[in-house]
Amino acid sequence: MAVLTENSRVRIRRRETTDEDMKSQMYFSYYGGLSGSILKVYNPAEVSVEIDHESLTREVRHRHEDVRNQMKTKWLDGLSEEGKSRLTERERNFFLRYVVLVSMDDLEEGTPRPESTTASQAPSMETSEQTAARLSSKDLTANEEAYLRSRTAPGT
Repeated sequence: MAVLTENSRVRIRRRETTDEDMKSQMYFSYYGGLSGSILKVYNPAEVSVEIDHESLTREVRHRHEDVRNQMKTKWLDGLSEEGKSRLTERERNFFLRYVVLVSMDDLEEGTPRPESTTASQAPSMETSEQTAARLSSKDLTANEEAYLRSRTAPGT
């Protein structure tokens, strides 16, 4: 098996939940079969995985979308009209990730991310030259800081 690192595509193994899982709350039976990408490896016992919305069951996906819509509404209602008018279309598009914390032992190598409308709606800091490779957390942070500086620069 290949070494799994940040940005690796993974699938969570299907297995029975044990008493130890209930204590640690690191695995639940409904995690089995979900696919996604590793966001961060804290240690072999703790790995955060961003789950693909397409791999969620219909009920969980529907509940996740309801929560996202409630959060988006609350966020937009908290902004002034002037603040709302300054938002770009991308900023108005509210994306909520579904992330779980699992053990590395519960992961197996996954398949490439399926193409879908949900995946294309996800915010991306990538430029056309960077689309072949996914940006690291450090690169994303640097791009975000540069973008925020450009938004607060005088004359913009």
